[in-house]
Amino acid sequence: MKKYILPILLTIFLFVFSAYSQKLIYEKGPLVLKANSLEDGLGRFETAVLPNVTPKNTFTLKPSATPLTKKMWDIALHDVELNLITNDYGTYFAAGRRYTDRVYCRDISYAGILGLNALYPKEMMTSLRVTRNVVSKMGYKVSTEEVIKEIDAPWEAITDDRKQIMAQFKSNSITRRTDDVVWIWAVDDLFQSHPEVADWNWFYTNGKNNFELFYSPWFDIKDGLYKGQNTFQDLQSEGYPEGYSQADCVLLKSTSTNCLYYKAMLSLANAAKKCNKPEESKVWIKKAESLKKAILKELLLPDGTFTYFKDRNGKVLPNQHNLGTAFAILFGIVEGKSAKKAIDNYPYNQYGTPLIHPFLADGKGDHNAAAWPFCDTFFLQAKEIADGNDYTGYNAALLARTIGTKFSDKRDKEWGGFGSFHEKVTLPSGLISGSGSQLWTSAAFMNVCLRAKLVDLK
Repeated sequence: MKKYILPILLTIFLFVFSAYSQKLIYEKGPLVLKANSLEDGLGRFETAVLPNVTPKNTFTLKPSATPLTKKMWDIALHDVELNLITNDYGTYFAAGRRYTDRVYCRDISYAGILGLNALYPKEMMTSLRVTRNVVSKMGYKVSTEEVIKEIDAPWEAITDDRKQIMAQFKSNSITRRTDDVVWIWAVDDLFQSHPEVADWNWFYTNGKNNFELFYSPWFDIKDGLYKGQNTFQDLQSEGYPEGYSQADCVLLKSTSTNCLYYKAMLSLANAAKKCNKPEESKVWIKKAESLKKAILKELLLPDGTFTYFKDRNGKVLPNQHNLGTAFAILFGIVEGKSAKKAIDNYPYNQYGTPLIHPFLADGKGDHNAAAWPFCDTFFLQAKEIADGNDYTGYNAALLARTIGTKFSDKRDKEWGGFGSFHEKVTLPSGLISGSGSQLWTSAAFMNVCLRAKLVDLK
């Protein structure tokens, strides 16, 4: 009997090892991710044709990762490192190949939460500090057309040309980044994962100051919600109903952005506690509880799903937003059966999850009829919480195809081309578009590897 024990144990080991190594395999055609290839309805590529890159970051994947996964890991790290900028502002991450050295708080923050906080903590700390320095420098300095008269704030129109704001500050004005509060979630996540870089006094001081100066003017005491754009949805893009003015886009109440405010309040409650301010911590907890009630009362539709937004006149749209749905679940605004109900009927296919369901108007546009891989990743994390299933293989396959099965036009090839993680996916065609070496797409692949427990952070 003893002579059979070793072979039996070896067989069991190989079976377990094989099952573990299949973590990032997905074979539900036409989307098929194998150990050495990716195939979808538009094309196919193999591991061997991907570029060989050598990132500076020394974190590698466990031996159980497939060859394709390992190569994509190196590409993701390399893409991220291509975005590391040092100039008069300091050292920070840019958003992607086409965005040069612009300071985009939301891109930095989402990329940090997805994976860069875990893998590039020092660079994330300097990046987040840069965003606060830029915001402080800009204040309410805007172009003439960006003054929102309905918001009682110290507006200062310094130019008639909106492009001059970006040229002068390397960032958009406050009018075009009313989801700025996302940085608070990013810092809290960074400090939780890497206490060695934590500066809780800096965090709490800036967070409290930002709420008082920049966020409180957007709070509507009537319904307890914050006004502001849907997070990352550019103003007057296809992500808003046809005919929406700039004011219409920022005076609405968005599920996604209000969820970010909720998370920010909880984060500041934690920061206040770290700074030995227990009474202030209780105030932030109370604010968060009130906002949660307002979100559930005003933005939850009768069928248990969340609206994309409530417009400035109080009309609630029947459409949903994948990030709004995801954040409500990730932050625990809905849990258990309510979370499952909120996300169960949101569609997804071989190209990803649509930003908006159903599409607005004629179903066109990069901020409407499209899937963005970083959004897919937040959405699938939430879906894992809601239904208990593992979506890492599917998530990895979606990200793998953005390295390039088929691009939408010549420009997309010029902005990174085959072999780097791209920005977005046009629907229903599934064509890859936007910038290559895209920060939050690369970070999303890191997130999948982290969720699949393929990274040894020790």
